Amino acid sequence: MSSTRVGKAAPFPPIPGQPYPPTRNHPRWRGAPAADFDRMVWGARIAGIFFLADDYIDSGKMLDRITGFKAPLHKEDQAELCHDMIFRAIKATSHPHTFDQLTKCAHEWWDSNIHEPFQNVDQYLAVRRVNIAMLCYSSAYFRYTLDINLTDEQIYHPLMREAEGVISDHVGLTNDYFSYIKEKMTNSDDTNIIRILMDHENLTYAEAKVVIEKKIRQKEQDFIIAGMAVLNDPGLGKDPEVYRWISNLQYCMGGNLAWSQEVMTF
Repeated sequence: MSSTRVGKAAPFPPIPGQPYPPTRNHPRWRGAPAADFDRMVWGARIAGIFFLADDYIDSGKMLDRITGFKAPLHKEDQAELCHDMIFRAIKATSHPHTFDQLTKCAHEWWDSNIHEPFQNVDQYLAVRRVNIAMLCYSSAYFRYTLDINLTDEQIYHPLMREAEGVISDHVGLTNDYFSYIKEKMTNSDDTNIIRILMDHENLTYAEAKVVIEKKIRQKEQDFIIAGMAVLNDPGLGKDPEVYRWISNLQYCMGGNLAWSQEVMTF
């Protein structure tokens, strides 16, 4: 790992006057302050390869290719080989148990690749909480990046899953909010929440945007409640690594907002 000085995460729960979620007002943000630089690089690489693989699968609805991404099957397939190379590098620098969790979560996400028709926000959130990947593999490789090693019992605790689920909701809503115009231009907006509200609730584009803006702000407040429920739990709350995880999770909201503003706006 690198010798880069690791900074401190913003306090949680947020204190009065603290920008929340962290980095929301910093569009040049490039990473969580409490992460090692080299781990951030590998975390970015695995995120990139999952973005590419996901688009590759979705573009042709080639769900039969998923098996090859779980374990390479074709020696000449560059997509499978690249995917495998990243996982091998992560494995070499990860705690064994954390790597096993990452692999399991990645497979859960691959298995969630479904295309469900949405008719309202509740249906949208129920499916997107799973297939957006934040609840599955993203949380796992974020923990790798931060060198946070939790037990399976901690990770799958209902309170922890709810806190991570709120983050997943926020990421999905934010992604759709900023990407709608781009998706509309490429005729790929059929599962975008803006389009769903316009089609099924007869809202204008401007009205749908306001609904989602409010929902995003609500999810930020929901995370404070969910995060404090984790920290106040007698079992979870006594582990300092659990606190470190919850305090860093808030950066997923701020960081995703900053990233979305940079790459998805015209």
